[in-house]
Amino acid sequence: MEFDVRGGPAHTRTLSVRVEHAGPGSWNARGVLLDLRKRGLVPMAGDLQTAGVIHHMRVEAGIDTARAALTRVQAEQPNVAFEAAPGTGGECCRDPVARIEALAGTPLDARFASRLGTAIGGPRGCSHVLTLAQVVGSTAQQALEVDRARHGAEAVRWPGERVLQRSLAIDGVAAADGGLDLVLQLADVHFQPAPPDAEPFARLAHHYELRVHASVDLDAMRLRALRAADRGTAASDSGPAPWRDRDADVAWLAGRGAMGGVARAVLDRFADSPADAPLRDALLNLSPTVVQCIPAIAERWRAALGASRPSRMASGGMLDSCYMWRREGFLATRIEAEMRVFQKKA
Repeated sequence: MEFDVRGGPAHTRTLSVRVEHAGPGSWNARGVLLDLRKRGLVPMAGDLQTAGVIHHMRVEAGIDTARAALTRVQAEQPNVAFEAAPGTGGECCRDPVARIEALAGTPLDARFASRLGTAIGGPRGCSHVLTLAQVVGSTAQQALEVDRARHGAEAVRWPGERVLQRSLAIDGVAAADGGLDLVLQLADVHFQPAPPDAEPFARLAHHYELRVHASVDLDAMRLRALRAADRGTAASDSGPAPWRDRDADVAWLAGRGAMGGVARAVLDRFADSPADAPLRDALLNLSPTVVQCIPAIAERWRAALGASRPSRMASGGMLDSCYMWRREGFLATRIEAEMRVFQKKA
């Protein structure tokens, strides 16, 4: 199943999670998020932000497999949008990163996402660390469920052996019709317990693939048509399984706002469907990727607004979306002051 998408490459977000055996009753889960902006030049906190790697986030967690709970969790941010500088009032995206460590002991259950949001969401932390931590937790839950179902409660593995690997790549393309196309590709690879010297495909238990295409009306900032397909291939299959049409499971999102409200709707829709956890996790990344694509195509708005409000248009984040854009924070206060000056001139 291939989606024919044509236009200008704007942005790619990729998330990957590796769940591996660490010892009796213990796993490690390591996640990485990268935002690669492929074009654009935008004013940002008194400076110019260019194309390149915008965000690089890492989350690592220890897992007690018997209790299905985190034993430890920490985050690193090698590359952030805002370093401490005069334009940020000395504030930096890394300032609240240690807050995530308080989640040690949290159960990996149906309430994990809400607990995570309460702890490090909104003005309490970094929205990108939050996104990655959600995928790390969900992938760990998925690994626990499928590994127990296929290999029992305590499969015999060697330290460092992979249990499950998840990859999610989302490409944003500036379409010829003035819209934005998103192509999501998710893959879950579940590994058989195998000796270190086993042949590569002797390690494979199951390979699940999901692809989603969504188009965005940038004038109305709403999702347009969505399509999806998936397939699951077992180690015993003679070749890749046929693709299964999943259009009906995503078409209902058409018409919804592209930058807000999608997450809650997706969580409600798939709350009682554990088998659709990969589809849920992919769709939860729709709005965050749209937000990341906007600076790469910001010239369409700058051309319309002229030079009168470039800073407000390009660098104004969503209020309380993260620590840097928290209400009464330096950047939010600066934008409010800028708007007051603009309104007086108008």
